[in-house]
Formats: sequence, structure tokens, C-alpha cells
Amino acid sequence: MTQKQSSQRSLLSIEPPEAMASVPGTWTITISGVSVAEGGIVRIVFGGTRGNPSDWTRPQTSDPEAREYVSGRRSGGGSLTVTVPPGEEFRGPAIDLTVLDAPLAEDETLTVILGDTSAGGTGSTPQSFSQPNKVVEVLVAEPSGGDGKFSKIGEATMNVTGGPMDTIRVLAPATVPAGKQFSIALKAEDVQGNVASMYIGELSLEISDTELVTGPESVKFVGPGGVMIVDGFKAFSRGLVRIIAVDSISDIKYVSNPILITKHDQAQLYFGVIHGHTERSDGVGTVEDYYACMRDDNRLDFGAVGDHDHEHETTDADWEVIQRVTAESNDPGRFVTLLGYEWAKWRRNGDGDRNVYFDRDGLPMLRSSDQQYPRPSDLFAGLRECDCRSIVIPHHPASNGNFCDYSQHDPAVERLVEIYSSWGNSECSIHDGNPYPMRPAGLPQGGFVDVPMDSGEVPEGFVQRALEMGRRLGFVGGGDDHLGHPGDPVKTGAEPFRYADGLMGVWAPELTREAIFQAMYERHTYATTGARMIVLFRVADAFMGDEVQVAQRPELAKARTIDAFIAAEAKLAQVEIIRNNEVVHSLRPEDSDLTLEWTDEDPLEPLALTPIDGGPRFVFYYLRVLQADGQMAWASPVWLLLGDH
Repeated sequence: MTQKQSSQRSLLSIEPPEAMASVPGTWTITISGVSVAEGGIVRIVFGGTRGNPSDWTRPQTSDPEAREYVSGRRSGGGSLTVTVPPGEEFRGPAIDLTVLDAPLAEDETLTVILGDTSAGGTGSTPQSFSQPNKVVEVLVAEPSGGDGKFSKIGEATMNVTGGPMDTIRVLAPATVPAGKQFSIALKAEDVQGNVASMYIGELSLEISDTELVTGPESVKFVGPGGVMIVDGFKAFSRGLVRIIAVDSISDIKYVSNPILITKHDQAQLYFGVIHGHTERSDGVGTVEDYYACMRDDNRLDFGAVGDHDHEHETTDADWEVIQRVTAESNDPGRFVTLLGYEWAKWRRNGDGDRNVYFDRDGLPMLRSSDQQYPRPSDLFAGLRECDCRSIVIPHHPASNGNFCDYSQHDPAVERLVEIYSSWGNSECSIHDGNPYPMRPAGLPQGGFVDVPMDSGEVPEGFVQRALEMGRRLGFVGGGDDHLGHPGDPVKTGAEPFRYADGLMGVWAPELTREAIFQAMYERHTYATTGARMIVLFRVADAFMGDEVQVAQRPELAKARTIDAFIAAEAKLAQVEIIRNNEVVHSLRPEDSDLTLEWTDEDPLEPLALTPIDGGPRFVFYYLRVLQADGQMAWASPVWLLLGDH
């Protein structure tokens, strides 16, 4: 465990120096080398400060026979009161030690028992997410009559690992060309979705169709590590297959994501996360760790960081580190990285937060705090002057944290929108059936009160509104992870909903930065809430994200055939075709796989919408998918354009 000294030579230690996520335990915290006047407060902070998030359960001091009880003592002649600061005063888990009767001398020791079980208590519950080098801070405030401000005087780190194994995730490529060899990953996860690093066991491997794929029949999972790569699989014939890992003791079966065996010359499906934060802004963990989590733990195909553009968070030196690590981590054919950042002003005036991505390295960060780029229109203009290609993606556009009203738009760079992230779903209102409403914002720091479920959403930011305005935006699923778990099923979102990261599916000819970027530009993308569903969607043979000139295909004015294919990770609950924001065809399948064909015979002309900025009238279609387990997906729209434009 690392210990740091302050000007007061404070020394903080925690024993044991490790914890398992969400597994109750008891920790002894000692503080020495601190001098505090009578009436002063020593505060121990487990999270809640910027860059140090934690959902460690708030301690309590009222019931020594209950969980979360904390006690404390001092070695000198004075006394000590132990309290927990109310949420409206301090938002994170913390403990206050008030010095009474006599000043605290430097040669005294403060001892705190977190999760004290001596009177029958059942321990303290650590944070739900694993984190190496989790920081615990010590602050001091002078007695009342001073300025009341706390000053940090020291810190220590502890290692929070995943808990006991709850499930095995079988992570396989979404698509594999026939004739190609491939590998899978077996990932042991605890109940929260963290890597269960101590799991060991024997698993037999089954393949749902051995005429399509062959591979090893068993594997011995040895630790520590929690993730194991299994080689030796080979695809033979086109079709759909799943790989099942069976625990040798319990006979529990763990099924992989669906694998589509394809032809060599067709686009392949790749999954990635391109929005999250590291220690270079207000997240935790290094940029290297961020990419490693996506690449090694979650077997994603591509990724990007999205640290903030505020210079007080992400300095020019930080940006240099992000660029260097992003370039070094780019490994075509295995794991592709994109250079990106989050342009964010937090003015809540409709500008929104917009994530910026480049097609190459060595480019400047155009900051929203600069006088040159204070508004989205200025950002768009600046990007047009760069010697590069760029894509801008509005983030949590319907959140009242910082919504996007789509009034400023450049179709040359703003090609996509983050329809889902750990903040929730920005497609439409909860009143229109949105099961992932935007999380409330601006509530008291003490916790969430009884507020309306729609209090976190701003109607101007709904993606459906943007589409109705004529903004041709494809869909991506994002993360905005701040906890070092990009792509994990760990719920990294804020209270009270605690959503997990979304994923973006991209259909591209190969796994290179150029191919992924081009597919994103062409909007050949779809979003999921984290499930690795295979989704194909076409309207009149046009692929998701495409535009069709009806003048060149006049038969579409009378009827359009819509095709979709879905291979899900659970039983499909509902599949909907949406036209101009209205459900026009709906199915309730009884399987996890579906091939859909439906013809829309409504005349096209009366349906056409008029864009707010001029241009051809249009009709759009998109696909929405709901699994029985609540996971969702949205395929990017197809636009039918009427007129000569």
C-alpha cells in the first residue's frame, strides 16, 4: 500500500490494504502525525471528490449491531466523536472525527474501525466496482470560527478487486469469415460485473452447430487473472453459431454472444466503446489501463477515450499522453483506437456536450474554453480547417445536465448521435415508453428525493426530435464511464438508475482505423445497451445509415420492402420498425433469432417531412429491438429523399 506525507507529516494506513467489491469486511484505519486544535475535524474520505468516485456504502454510527457501523478512538488524553457528514454537506462516503477536550498532538494516533463487528455488526460494504490503487483521503478543518474549509493532508491507496465468481462470460467475435481460425475469451465475473480474478475451474466447451465451427472440447481455467483466451476454433460454413461453456461441477451453462459465419468479401461486425474518462480528466486509471480493459478484459474490437477539453482537467501535457498512448495502442486486425475527446462547456443552453474523433494522430484539441471555439458552430468551422477528417457526436443529448437542441449542425462532420450511454436513453421521453430514462440531475447532494421520473430529460434533446428536424444522424451506444470499466457490465452510471455502458456496433470491411472511421462516417452503425446483438437492417436494399434518392427509384413511392436480421443474447421480447418516429410494424418473437421482411405499402408522398434548414423532403425508418432481459438495440435510420436534391 502506498502512503503519502503532508506538510504535517500525516501518516495514513489501512489494514488490510485490499477489499473485494461489494463484499462486507472490516478495516482498521490509523492516522498519525496530525496536529488539530480542540474542536477541529479530521475527515476520512472514500470518494466523492473529483477524480475519486466511489459508491462505498455510507458508514453509520447509531447502531453497533448493524452493518456499516464505524467506531473510533484517539491515543491521547482527549476524547473523540465519530460522525458521518450528511449528504447535503458532502456527497461521498466519509467519516468525521471531531477532536474534543484537548488538542490532537502530532505524536497521537487516531484509530478508526470501519465495519466494526465487536458489538455484533456485520461489517462495511465496499464500493461495487474493482479499482487498483483506490485512493482514501484525509482532510482537516479548523474549529468553528475558522473558514470552515477542509484541507487535504494525506492519502493512502488500497486495492479493490472483484468479488467471488458469479458467471462466466463467453466472449467471441461477432462475425468470422468461413475458413478462418479464431479464439474466444472466458471472463469470470462477480455479481457486479467485475473480473473475478481468483476464479479457477474446469469447463467443457460445446458448439451449437459443429458443421459450422469446430474447436477444443474442454479447458482448465487457472488463476489468478479472471480472463482466459482459448484458441483453436475454426469456422467452416456460413451460418449462426454459439459456443457454450459448461461448468464441470455445477453443470451451469454459459452461452457466448452469437457468432455469424460470413463470406470473405462481406462487411464484418465490430464492437467498441468510444467514450469514457481516465485520470487525465475526472476518471480513474491510466489511459493504458483504459485501453487494456476494452482490449484484454472485454475483447472489444475498437475504442477511444473521451477526456474533457477543459484545460483545468486535461492539460496540453495530458493531451500529449492521450495521443501517444492512443497511437501506441492502435493494432490493426486486433484492436483499433481512435483519437478523441469531449468538447463540453456545461452551459445548459442547448449547445450540449459533443465528442470529437479524428481519423489520425497528432492533432490539436479545439477547446470550448478557447475564444475561437465557444459554440458548436465554431467547433465545426475549426474542424473543417484541420488537415484531417473528423466526426462529432452529441453526448447524452436529452439530459438536463447539458442538453443538445440540434440548432447548430454541420452534416459534413456531425454524422452520429449517442442515443444511449450510462446516463440513459435519449431516444424519446419516458412517457413514450423509454425504459431507460435520463437520470435526474441537479438534485440535492444528500441523495435523490421523490422527483418525477422525467425530471432528467429535456425534450429539445430527444433523438427523435433531431430526426424530425431533418438531422441525418446515425446511432451509437456510448459509455461515459468514469470508473475504469469501459465495456464492462459494471453499472458505472450515476444514481439513482446506475446504467451500464452501451456499445456501438460497426459494419466495416476490415479492422483498421481507416475502415472503422469510414463506416462511422457512413453511419453503418447501431447502438446497444451493452448486449452484443447482431443487427442487420435494410430499407429497399439500402443499408442502415444510407440515403436513397426516390427520384432514381420511383417504385419506392408506392411500396418499400424492409429487411432485418437479429441474433440476440437472450429471447427477443419486441422488434419494431419505426417510420417518422411512429411504430408501423411490431413483432413479439419467441426466439433469440429473427429474420424479418415487411413491406410498407403506404404512399410515400403524404408521409414526407420538411427539414428545418431546407433541402429535400424525407421519410426515415429505423429499427428498435428489445430483449426479454431488458437489453435494447437501435439500428441507424435509412432516409428516403424526395425531390431532385
